[in-house]
Amino acid sequence: DLYIQDKYVYVSLQHKDKNGLTINLYRAELDYKNLTFELFFKTNEYWPKYNVFSGGRIEKFLNNKILFSIGFSKVYDAPQNESSLLGKIISIDLNTKKHELVSLGHRNPQGLFFLESKKLIANTEHGPFGGDEVNFNYFKENNVKNFGWPEVSYGAAYKGEGALFKPDTFKKTHLEKGYEEPFKYFVPSIGISELFLNPKNNNLYVSSLRAGSIYFYELNEDLSKISSEDRIFFGDQRIRDLDYDAENDLFFVLLEFTPSIGILSNN
Repeated sequence: DLYIQDKYVYVSLQHKDKNGLTINLYRAELDYKNLTFELFFKTNEYWPKYNVFSGGRIEKFLNNKILFSIGFSKVYDAPQNESSLLGKIISIDLNTKKHELVSLGHRNPQGLFFLESKKLIANTEHGPFGGDEVNFNYFKENNVKNFGWPEVSYGAAYKGEGALFKPDTFKKTHLEKGYEEPFKYFVPSIGISELFLNPKNNNLYVSSLRAGSIYFYELNEDLSKISSEDRIFFGDQRIRDLDYDAENDLFFVLLEFTPSIGILSNN
């Protein structure tokens, strides 16, 4: 991911060294001619082989902090271990570089959005075979939410993976096992990517890779229920990213297969 705040550009990158693969944050001073990145935040978490479960989304947060999502990278005991950063969403202070745990029990948090007016952290989550999620976390200090992976999922294990899970992982709801319920889940999976929540009208937009679509949801006033839903289909495309331009009321849609950037009017 790439994020710009004040005079700096931040990017998340997977990196390989003698210890294995890791994901870190890098920072450069904003310069439209040349960017020189330096290591800003090191996770010190490693896994042996390349995989696509590393997260890496960056989003604004409170008090000159950013949110950073980190996938579980197929390290199955990490998401429920508070000493590990894998399978977590954390906040990072841009002045001190100190981090704090915001939520745990994540599989691969791909989309991330913060609605400051309600202190709502919304994220999308790649499920296993089915079970993609949209999660809502109303942030409170010292109240770390647990979204359950790999203890619970609305999906199913991939072939050859079932022995890694407890027998009831894919049989009970999150709440029955003491974890946070997703606001919305998808079975079968849509290959979920980014999301945006419009504070002006309570509309939620969710983009997808496998389904090549933007899903549109009208929410009620307190954002607790879906009032109506629709879908915009882009044909043979994978939508990797979604960003909103409030001034012009436009969406910028990053399309993988072309590759190209689409512009979508919200009217």
